[in-house]
Amino acid sequence: MQERVFLFDVDGTLTPARQTMNPEFEQWFYDFAEAYPVYLVSGSDRPKTLEQVGQRIYDRCLGVYQCNGNEHWFQNSRVKNNPWQPSYDLIHFLENEVKHSPYPLKVGNHIERRAGMVNFSTIGRDCNQPQRGAYFAWDNQNFERERIKNAINKKYPELHASIGGHISIDIYPRGNDKSQVSNDLRKEFKEIIFFGDRTQHGGNDYPVALAIRLGNLGTVHPVENAQDTWDILKRYNNGEI
Repeated sequence: MQERVFLFDVDGTLTPARQTMNPEFEQWFYDFAEAYPVYLVSGSDRPKTLEQVGQRIYDRCLGVYQCNGNEHWFQNSRVKNNPWQPSYDLIHFLENEVKHSPYPLKVGNHIERRAGMVNFSTIGRDCNQPQRGAYFAWDNQNFERERIKNAINKKYPELHASIGGHISIDIYPRGNDKSQVSNDLRKEFKEIIFFGDRTQHGGNDYPVALAIRLGNLGTVHPVENAQDTWDILKRYNNGEI
């Protein structure tokens, strides 16, 4: 069994939400991933993660877990797939939420089906970066995603909804969350070092953070952005942690 593995969320942890890595950080992180075992875990699908971190970072990692761990990729090969189809009732519920949302802008791609999960957004995933930022600021004042998340968890007890990124909610059968990754990695590594920006209760990094803490599997680093992640990693690289 190996000693230590580093596990990273992507959005808000290695990159700004739905944006690419800082070029200087990308080069530094590539070198770090050559020296240490590194895995990524994202709520997004593979094409979106490739857009954000690039092919060489993706291939440099020992593995990448997509769709909250419901897909596991090793370079260009998918080694795990955990499919799930949402019910008509859930889709109808989400469509009504879009229709009745008080947020004035709707841009399309509101319900995105991914392996083992659905990603939902009232503004829609087709929004551009300024529109994304405007909705995020509005939601921080009006708590629309929090309300919808709580309504889903109450109405569908077999499912779990969590807030992810700046505009969306992840919805999946209970257990189909990022904690799946800790169950895999604990078989190979003595210690899991996890970095995530949504490790608080209700965030989509919370399940894996909780599993690591309760199972005494390693260390969780809540971060605000990629610079926080980089600053902490430099301490690991210098042997300070």
